[in-house]
Amino acid sequence: MKTISKFLAISLLAVACCASLGFSVARADENDDEQGGEIQGTESLDVEIAMTPTAAAPAGSSIQLSLEAEDDEGTTQATLKLETQGLPAGTYSVSVTLKSNGSTVALGSFTVSSGDDEDNQGDDDSQGDEDQGNNEVVFGSAEGGIPFPANFNPLDIATVSVADASGVVLFTADLTTLSSTASMNLNANVQAVSGPGDPGAAGNAALTAFAKRGATKGSLQLSGRGLPPSSALMVAVNGISAKKANSDKSGNVNVMLKPKGKTGTVAPGVNLSRVTSISLHDQFGNVLLSAKF
Repeated sequence: MKTISKFLAISLLAVACCASLGFSVARADENDDEQGGEIQGTESLDVEIAMTPTAAAPAGSSIQLSLEAEDDEGTTQATLKLETQGLPAGTYSVSVTLKSNGSTVALGSFTVSSGDDEDNQGDDDSQGDEDQGNNEVVFGSAEGGIPFPANFNPLDIATVSVADASGVVLFTADLTTLSSTASMNLNANVQAVSGPGDPGAAGNAALTAFAKRGATKGSLQLSGRGLPPSSALMVAVNGISAKKANSDKSGNVNVMLKPKGKTGTVAPGVNLSRVTSISLHDQFGNVLLSAKF
């Protein structure tokens, strides 16, 4: 009986340890939940998309959105541009939601004057286009643009909305649904850092994503060295298990993840545009190497 009790105690302890380790893998990258920011490398994003009108949008109106952003070692330059057509005179507000936490951030507002095809001043920051009859509203780093809010990360934008003076949303755009974008180019090259499970590890990671007319291509890559030789490893994307890997006899590993389907999925629930981190774990769940985008 004592032998059986001892065996059961050891078994329960092992299960508890495994559960704890599994939890640590899932939570390893919880603080790396947004693109851009304090990265060790470079990252750029270029998106063009026709905003989707809601039922409340004025007949014949349209908005074309473009976002250009670049992060170089934590320094970000970005421009968000809206080209509007057919909006009645009035004041309109622009807000975004964030990929990292789903919160809403108000970017600012612009004004459409009567006869705005010829004269649109916005909040003294939007720019008219007399030749084409377009209204152009610019946020961000561009000269004359409406500044982004303090500590705002444009690479973290998930959706954009334009509402009228009554707060009724007229147009929306989802920058994370790759199949809906007219075109999208995302490129990042960052340094990977060692984890507590292997202080001597080093490497780099690369993320590329291209979307045009609903087709998504690209890859997510991680190269590492100084890892335990000939070892079974697990690759996690945004803290979610994505693929098994093995280091070679010299402790090197090269991993490439290709997108699956039209959504560009590289891990359960994660498409290329939503990748914020990639990491290597040993069989016990310890982080050996990780990179943040």
